[in-house]
Amino acid sequence: MEKSASDTNDYRLIRLPNNLVVMCVQDPATENAAAALSVNVGSNMDPVELQGLAHFLEHMLFMGTEKYPDEDEYKKYISQHSGNCNASTNFSRTRYYFVVANDAFEGALDRLSSFFTSPLLKKDCVDRELCAVDSEYKGLLNNDIWRSYQIGCKLSDPDHPNSKFMIGNIETLKQSAKDHGLDLYEELLKFYNKYYSSDIMKLVVCGNHPLDQLVEWTVSKFSDVKSRGDSVQRSLGHPLSAEFLGKVIHVETVNDVHEIDISFPVPDVKAMYRSDPFDYISHFLGYKGEGSIIAYLKQQGWATSLSVGADTAYNYGFYQFTISVSATPEGLEHYEDILRVVFAYVQMLLSSGPQEWVQQEMASMTKIDFDNRTKSRALVVALGYTHLIHNEYVAPEHVLSKDCAYEKFNYDDILHCLSFINPDNFRVFLCAAKHKSTECLEIEPYFSAAYHVDSISADLLRELASDTMHVEGLSLPERNLSIPDDFSINNTNMLGAAAVLRPTLLKLNDNFELWFKQDDQFSSPKGNISLGIYVPNVNSSPQNNIMSDLYCKMLNSKLLEDLHNFVRAERLKSFKVDDTQLSMHISKYRQNYANIANDPPSQLCAVYKRYITSTSEWHHQLLESELAKITPAKLQAHIDSLFDVTYTKMCMVGNFDETEALKVADNVQTIIKPTPNLGYNLCQPREYNIAPGYYVYQMQLPNEDCVNSAVHSSIYCGPITDKRETAILEILEALVYDSFFSQLRTKHQLGYKVAALCSIFSVGRSELVLSVEGESNPMYVTLHINKFIHDMQQSLLDMSDEQFSNRVQSLVKQYQEGVKSISHEAGKYSVEVNNGTYDFGKKIAMAKLLQSIIKEELLEFWNKYINPSTAPAYTRVDVQMWSTKIWRPTESDIKTYPVKTLALYGCLHSEGNEALDIGKVDEYITTAIAAHKEHPETSDSADLLLADLKSASLSASGAMYTTGESAERATHTGTALELAIKEHETFGNYADVSHTNFATIGMDKTPDGLWLMTDYRKFQATQSMYGSELPAEVLVPKYSS
Repeated sequence: MEKSASDTNDYRLIRLPNNLVVMCVQDPATENAAAALSVNVGSNMDPVELQGLAHFLEHMLFMGTEKYPDEDEYKKYISQHSGNCNASTNFSRTRYYFVVANDAFEGALDRLSSFFTSPLLKKDCVDRELCAVDSEYKGLLNNDIWRSYQIGCKLSDPDHPNSKFMIGNIETLKQSAKDHGLDLYEELLKFYNKYYSSDIMKLVVCGNHPLDQLVEWTVSKFSDVKSRGDSVQRSLGHPLSAEFLGKVIHVETVNDVHEIDISFPVPDVKAMYRSDPFDYISHFLGYKGEGSIIAYLKQQGWATSLSVGADTAYNYGFYQFTISVSATPEGLEHYEDILRVVFAYVQMLLSSGPQEWVQQEMASMTKIDFDNRTKSRALVVALGYTHLIHNEYVAPEHVLSKDCAYEKFNYDDILHCLSFINPDNFRVFLCAAKHKSTECLEIEPYFSAAYHVDSISADLLRELASDTMHVEGLSLPERNLSIPDDFSINNTNMLGAAAVLRPTLLKLNDNFELWFKQDDQFSSPKGNISLGIYVPNVNSSPQNNIMSDLYCKMLNSKLLEDLHNFVRAERLKSFKVDDTQLSMHISKYRQNYANIANDPPSQLCAVYKRYITSTSEWHHQLLESELAKITPAKLQAHIDSLFDVTYTKMCMVGNFDETEALKVADNVQTIIKPTPNLGYNLCQPREYNIAPGYYVYQMQLPNEDCVNSAVHSSIYCGPITDKRETAILEILEALVYDSFFSQLRTKHQLGYKVAALCSIFSVGRSELVLSVEGESNPMYVTLHINKFIHDMQQSLLDMSDEQFSNRVQSLVKQYQEGVKSISHEAGKYSVEVNNGTYDFGKKIAMAKLLQSIIKEELLEFWNKYINPSTAPAYTRVDVQMWSTKIWRPTESDIKTYPVKTLALYGCLHSEGNEALDIGKVDEYITTAIAAHKEHPETSDSADLLLADLKSASLSASGAMYTTGESAERATHTGTALELAIKEHETFGNYADVSHTNFATIGMDKTPDGLWLMTDYRKFQATQSMYGSELPAEVLVPKYSS
């Protein structure tokens, strides 16, 4: 195989007796191993009656195998050995992949291989995993990319597989199977047995093991995958026949966007991979310099960005070449003019003809990248090569070089592909929340996305097809005079010696730091320069925050048009505000701020958590209100004074020497010419030191169409300066995630997005974060979180010494992982320099510290911070986002009733029991709790509790509880009742540890002792703040200033 001279990996490509192709990669330096298996089948093979079946099968394969029957065995094994795993299904591929510690690689491969040799595909998991698929689908209902994609599928050949619904949901799987007289489970088995064939599978394994060992493992574990023949559909034709072209499709989006997508159906050119004609075409149409399409559109105030490319990843027999324009509102109105610009540029390309010198330049750049290829993480390697080896046109010797080397200039190939970029062969998507002159009345069935289709006028099409199409200001790019030709290495004398693991402080004065590290690991001609300029008024007010950010955006935009001058730092201080550009960027900011309201609920929870606890986060609505006050003159004045007082931190890592570093630093100081920024003026991050107590912030989701709600629980632990406690929390994170995911997602199906992680910022206290997004009401989810916290204590007690040791050693190996490239190394140093901690040996120290921790410390930590019954200063902040689709308690309800009552009533309400009285429900729970305490053996079953509930009168009118149509919701009601009755065993011993009466600032205290925030800004005013962490060392420069 053609291999880069800088590539230290070894490769072997083999074909197993069952025709499964395997690529083995030995990376001696990788601390983790990874594998990816790709099956060349996806939604393209879904039966029309069971759309989403391929995706559903992907979920079901995780539910145990004959050798490893436990549902969580695969994920648990991977997680216990510092790894993670996942899978994905698209139109023509389904991929299964993981990353894990090297010493656990064989065990992980054995578990993965059993997916394809002996899966159980348990029938009793069908309903549960259908709920998981349905939850995943519902989480995407407001995703504009998916909405537009599905409209595109609908507006294509209905007999083509591309017209299907890829994700699937309960309606297209369970209900459709019933409607068509099909047994969903039997159809699932048929699909697996027909399409999951070794003949269409590709596997890539990457680890630090010898190639012979990797080959032995793959042969022994994957040779038993059954060969069922090659069932791939290759002659599909194109889904966009003539009747679907020449159209403009108006799409009503959820977010406030103005997107224009110009799509051309083009042929499959996989066989042309050595000349890659669409890459040549994309080079011109996606050019960003002077005279380019995007430069012209920006000058007119019509667009902010543009991307171009052929969607060639997975489809057989057809591609789609798309020009995507992020437009302004004015640009959307001028979409016909934008089409004129695009086709005028295409006409210039046709007139000039394919130019060999252009491809030679492209070949030179790709060769430079190939010759100086940096290491990638094992999982990136595995996923990348599974895609490449699926292309049957790529010769084995070209697998490594396919994307990085042009073989020849092919004039005819380029001209042939360019001929498809013509006015008779395209359609346009106009995506916006509102369309001024068009009413979108047609509805796509799966995402309920509104759209309208018009034909592009014949006059416009004739104009676009004219040979005389011309737009003043457009020009083709000139020759690139900046292609490097000097690849000499400065540090040849240092190679082979032990690597230095920190940069050197070369220069230090009252307004400048210069850190330098010469490459001593990679023998690469590359270098990385990080320049942080700290000014006191960047974030001193919401308006200054926006103006500083606007300046950066506008400067970046200008530099993209003038790349050959990008090193001219004078632009920092000589920038002049352009009125049109400012108006365009302010419009984009308004869109972005408005669109935050449509973020997924779990993401909104995290955003508001930062608003509550960070001093440096301005609320987006506050920022939006400042936009109207920004004028060109005001922004210009801000920019002109921005660098008057600065403190600069510069970090240079790579193929430099000290002389070069000092010279660059002198140039920067000469250009900026600052007044020294004294230490007290530096903008240091601060975090609120939340006082002990349990606080809840609730909000109704602004997006009324969102069906999901979310809970984000942050439980505060010790200060981040306590490195030992931070290490303990990291061990706990790995343990908690498995159990939390297993209980709340796999078992109870509370939502598709379930996460447990430790949150460690640069200042303040560390946190254990538990997050769930799904259709369940947040109070019900909170009951589950509380029960999990209680049960996890026993799990820690039951953990064996071997399990504990495996967790610790896995974390140690992660911290011992070396840097992969110069940019990776530079990024690691820049974080420490910019934070002002300068703790360059932190990872090594943490690895050593982890090995000294004993199992008992985990339980002590849990009881000290996490367990509400034992934590002396229990501190927790919950952020809840409530969907408008479910019942939400009033402020009076929250003050009157405990969480368990609100949770149960919410579940009852979701089943259609709106007539029930919440006070009666609370009385019933009180009675049931007393009965449980007296006779616990008679109330251990949710089914028994539900039966008793049905006989109770729960409203003033005597209305009885009735089970709704959804068995899933009835199950939630039974579980909620069980959790409510037994809550005294889990969270009932929580003792309020807050010592402040927050009622005086309008906060309400609940019967459980929780404080409900009404205005978090008033709450912030009562809290003290954490300062920055002290530097790890005294700064002493090598050279005096």
